[in-house]
Amino acid sequence: MLQTYGRLGLIIAALALLVLLGSLFTGPLAFVFDLSEEPLGRILLGGLCLALTFLVARVIRRELIHGLLERRSGSAVPPLIGSLTSGLIIFLGLCAILGLVFKRDITALVATGGASLMILGLALRDVLLALFTGILLNVEKPFRVGDRVRINNQYTGKIVRITWRTTVIETLDHETVYLPNLTLANAVIMNMAQPDNRSKRAVEVMIRYDTSVDSAERILYAAVLGAAGVEHMAPPTVFARKLERYGVIYEVGFVISHYADGKEAEHAVLKNILQCMRDADITSPARTRIANRSLDVFHLVQQVRLFRGLPEDVCRRIAALLVERSIPAGKPIVTAGERRHAMFIIGEGMARRTSTDREGAGVITERFIATESFGRKALFACQAHNATVTAETAVLAYEFDRRALAALLAETPALATTLATALAQLSWHENHRGQEDDMPPAVLDRLVNTYLGQMEANYGQQLIPRPALREAG
Repeated sequence: MLQTYGRLGLIIAALALLVLLGSLFTGPLAFVFDLSEEPLGRILLGGLCLALTFLVARVIRRELIHGLLERRSGSAVPPLIGSLTSGLIIFLGLCAILGLVFKRDITALVATGGASLMILGLALRDVLLALFTGILLNVEKPFRVGDRVRINNQYTGKIVRITWRTTVIETLDHETVYLPNLTLANAVIMNMAQPDNRSKRAVEVMIRYDTSVDSAERILYAAVLGAAGVEHMAPPTVFARKLERYGVIYEVGFVISHYADGKEAEHAVLKNILQCMRDADITSPARTRIANRSLDVFHLVQQVRLFRGLPEDVCRRIAALLVERSIPAGKPIVTAGERRHAMFIIGEGMARRTSTDREGAGVITERFIATESFGRKALFACQAHNATVTAETAVLAYEFDRRALAALLAETPALATTLATALAQLSWHENHRGQEDDMPPAVLDRLVNTYLGQMEANYGQQLIPRPALREAG
């Protein structure tokens, strides 16, 4: 105690010793100063009580408010609470000392103190109410840091900090909202992390009347269970909810393990439902059939920069030759040095290519999203891949390999010049980004001849039309 509270403990010990000595100390002192022993004894006792009052105020402030209460709540208590509590204890101690030890009338002091406390309470009304509400929030813990909550159907987000005056929420739009604790006193709070992180989700699907309810229920149930990346905590449910003009609305319900994965889970479920409806040849309510996967791939080929401008029949043949690859997040699509003579087109997801710069001193990171491709040199020049490409998310990629290109060139040899021209223009624009000047004709001819020579060397001279090669030269 002496080590913790220092001089105050020494003063209390000294005053307690003098009070215990009683007349042995006050007698000689009264004789020397020609005073009465009784007033000196009261002064010593009053000093001891005052020191004890300061000790109690300090213990309550340090050990109870800024100690036990902070440990229980897990956050710092504002200094104002400790100061107000200490002041109140010292005031009560002074009143007790004046009334009990010195036998004084403390009515006026109590009245003055009460009036002062009332004025102080009115001045600090909002602050004290906010602090009191903060105490309740930190003690009762209706939510914790990290919980996702919805408050009055107005704010939805994650609790990032709880103080004694405000609660800080990060919304789904990554906006930071500071809510005064006063507003939470009467707020309707829904904690989506209690009793656990499970969340029930539901999506609605409309299916035409010519599909029986039993078939729709069976297909939708299988589609939910087969959704990639969705961890089901309970069997899904399928209910016919409403009869509309063009079809029946089905509600598909499922329970996931964590509420934060809700959007991703709904996307995966809807994506798999559409795929299952394609496979089952179920028509949409608008009396049009759901597009086949081949049509999606055809449109994807048309959007790839290398194939833009090609005739539709050529794009359809390229789409038919592509091989679909599904790569989980974190897995490599190709590795540096791998002799895999193929170009890859990203259909869904995001891939990352990591390579070193020309000086070899830095690392270059490129990202590929839908409609973007990589591996042109590996396909047309049959070189090894010079960098590792990794699936940053789950990736759906389409591989256009050497056999497919050889078959395409065998069917249409004149296509070699078209592809060589597209490769030349694409290479020029990639190396001269930010420059609006057109490629000089001489440079175009040289690059076209280079790519035609590469295809001739790797896919056979008979596949490359010699007149086209001479004209390009």
